[in-house]
Amino acid sequence: MVSFSEYAKANPYYTKRNENGEVERWLEYNDDIKASNPLYDASLNSYSKSGGYSISDKFVAEYTPIKEMKIRGRFGFTHTSSDSKTFYSPRSTSYYETEYTKRGSYNWGQTKTNKYEGELTATYAKVFADVHMFNFAVGGYLSQTNSTYNGYSAVGFPVGDYDLPSFSNGYPEGGKPGYSESISRAVSGYAIGNYSYDNRYLIDFSYRVNGSSVFGRNKHYIGTWAVGLAWNLHNEKFIKDNLKSLGITYLKLRASIGNPGNQNFSSSATITTFRYNFNSFNYFGMTTSMAQLGNPNLEWQTTIDRNIGFDITLLNDRLKLVGDYYYKTTDPLLITIDMPASSGATNNQIYKNFGKQTSQGFTGQATYYLIRQIKNRLWWNVRGTLRTGTTKLSGIGNKLESFNSKEREGENRSTKRYYDGASTDDIWVVRSAGIDPATGREIFIKKNGELTYDFSYDDEVIVGNSRPTVEGVLGTSFSWKGLSVSADFRYRIGGYSFNSVLFNKVENISTSSLIYNQDKRALYDRWQKPGDHAQFKDIANSVSTPMSSRFVQRDNSWSLESLRIGYEFSPELARRCGMGSIRLNAYMNDIFRLTTIKQERGTSYPYARSVSFALSLTL
Repeated sequence: MVSFSEYAKANPYYTKRNENGEVERWLEYNDDIKASNPLYDASLNSYSKSGGYSISDKFVAEYTPIKEMKIRGRFGFTHTSSDSKTFYSPRSTSYYETEYTKRGSYNWGQTKTNKYEGELTATYAKVFADVHMFNFAVGGYLSQTNSTYNGYSAVGFPVGDYDLPSFSNGYPEGGKPGYSESISRAVSGYAIGNYSYDNRYLIDFSYRVNGSSVFGRNKHYIGTWAVGLAWNLHNEKFIKDNLKSLGITYLKLRASIGNPGNQNFSSSATITTFRYNFNSFNYFGMTTSMAQLGNPNLEWQTTIDRNIGFDITLLNDRLKLVGDYYYKTTDPLLITIDMPASSGATNNQIYKNFGKQTSQGFTGQATYYLIRQIKNRLWWNVRGTLRTGTTKLSGIGNKLESFNSKEREGENRSTKRYYDGASTDDIWVVRSAGIDPATGREIFIKKNGELTYDFSYDDEVIVGNSRPTVEGVLGTSFSWKGLSVSADFRYRIGGYSFNSVLFNKVENISTSSLIYNQDKRALYDRWQKPGDHAQFKDIANSVSTPMSSRFVQRDNSWSLESLRIGYEFSPELARRCGMGSIRLNAYMNDIFRLTTIKQERGTSYPYARSVSFALSLTL
């Protein structure tokens, strides 16, 4: 069991096998170099296995007291179980400096989840005087999800096929079995309705009262709602004929506003919890300490989503266009912040409600039929989607200054910052004027425009945005009798990205990493002598390279995302085989990808182009 990245970083000039064709433990081993052989580690009895199953049972009952009304009850139960186990052989090269009695490891974990849910709904639908159409539904929903996790680790195994935990020497130092349990409950009542007058004017509305245990005990409930209006202009007498003369057969204008709600985090975030300290006792017995500081006033994240759009079909139903402008505000946000050490909590993070995020943009879709002969079962269309938008933060102030400082100076440095007026997609780094041809050192640009060799985080500015200016999918589909072909291309234009490969594998190469295979730009594109105009600094300069705009690059891309070829056999053949229909499909994903940024993809986990086949039989 060896990660693909281990093969990728092995230097190609090492000999994989010795003169006898045997795979040795080391590619090279001496006082200075200890390069492990991934082929050797792959030959060991290490493994990583996982499995699971899910059982679901749904019970539905319906009752129709009158023609216009239906009452529906639903109860469901779902049980999910998954487990994983990983074993590393004591002969693995990763243990070459480990104490003999602690070589080898075994990890096991199991998660079980039971979900119970029930729903009762009453719907009523009626048409009055052939022009008034009314639908209304009221109902309630409740659920409970119980989840448990068990797991442990063991170390110290004898050499051989002894991979069971009973052969281990014990738990890791300071280790013990792990267990966690969570219970979350939700309840809601809702009313949904829509009304249509003469299929010209339409209104939809919904209101839902939601309660969930994942929020603070003082903020368990919230009302979510939505209202939508639509106008079918193609059914208006005063304009219907004019639309037809323009080749427009369908034209709808619509607008909506609503609050969808959100509860995507653990219920434990609202509860203050404690843990026992097995290594600390006092006069009264075992001591406890705060594990997590809860927030009983945690509110639902509230989003108001506004949308204005249109649907239009023209050119004798050959061209269909859909467009939407959205304006979305989320207030308050749910943000995790670090607590001071004085809080005493082992987990020094807490969820808080503050700040506001505003998002706006446009989405569009278009479909055009080049050939459209439905009777002959022949058609060919081209289609496309696009999305463009921006986000902006406000109401944060200096509440996340500690987070911003940690992101730029901590071990897991990133280019994200959270400031009022900025976007969550902005890239924050110090601007770079490139490598000085005379010295091979990097020149930085201060906020006031001055040039300096001295790097300072105080000079950080926004140098780009990771959100593309426009992105979407362009596709085409063809069908002739039983044969069908479909292809989708994804495009991205105008975004930027921080090239971490250049940062970590070209500039910031540690001494211990020199034994591994490196990016060739680390040698060929570096400054070597005075007068060189190079992208990267002098290789002899051992000073750690900070994040700068030199590593921020435009990220435009074009890829063939999916390809499908299918064939449906004739109904006569299917009937002769005792089937209602027979279909064959072949799929392939990620056929190619062209991009303006060069960086690794899929070294930790192999980047795969998969091909699959499907046979569908209908009785």
